[in-house]
Amino acid sequence: MPHKTLDYARELLGVGYARITLGAKEATLLATALDECRSFFALPDATKARYASADYNFGYRPLGMEYSITAERPDLNDCFTLWSDRLDLVPNAEELAPLTDALLAWRGHLVTLVSEVVGHVAGIVGQAQAPSFEAASYLQVNNYTHAADDRDLLQDRHEDGHMVTVIHTTAPGLEIWPGEECLPVEMAPDEVVLMPGSVLADLTGGRVGALDHQVRNLGLDRRMSLMYFVNPELTEPLHPWVRTEGEAPADLRDKIRSHPATFGLPHVPVL
Repeated sequence: MPHKTLDYARELLGVGYARITLGAKEATLLATALDECRSFFALPDATKARYASADYNFGYRPLGMEYSITAERPDLNDCFTLWSDRLDLVPNAEELAPLTDALLAWRGHLVTLVSEVVGHVAGIVGQAQAPSFEAASYLQVNNYTHAADDRDLLQDRHEDGHMVTVIHTTAPGLEIWPGEECLPVEMAPDEVVLMPGSVLADLTGGRVGALDHQVRNLGLDRRMSLMYFVNPELTEPLHPWVRTEGEAPADLRDKIRSHPATFGLPHVPVL
């Protein structure tokens, strides 16, 4: 994988995102996770609500809680989140072992992938090392059902505010802006896309830009997206890899910690 992940790092620096084809083992992990997610979202709403934390940061989050730009236009999906490996933060998680086991197995592959790609970017840009991230990062699966025709977008245009996002979508709708023009993105069952966020933009001094994206309403009955949202751990100061001579390096932690509030969510927790 090291040679391939160097190519992915160069794609981030050159194109603004990276398309990644999975090996057979990793594609099976992804397919298994998606199957378990479908089973979970088929449950009645009252049952799914048993797995929601009081602040909706962990476990199930119903539709209407999260938005991309304004609370008046919520994202048209419900979701399930798993922060790090902290099953203790998800109410009644012991009842969800098939789901959480599958998600954690998929996460195991992603940790290695992200660590190598971001490590290469850090080395290329600033001869630096990538920060630790596992304890501050989380998996989120978004479940979209048929939406009314009066909403052109299921999610408005935004950037995620993380270091990187690894995303797989089960159906069309994702649109990205690697440049001035919008680019629709469809993925094969064995494919993911690595999208940089504003944290990576800050770390690289703008060498990698935050990738704006949105989800178009195509009138589909069912669509899922599975993301790994990667945040640096916040226990130690975090400075840009590119320094401006004569200026004290900024500590990026407060910005990272508070960014979820932009979407109506709690701060990044220190786990």
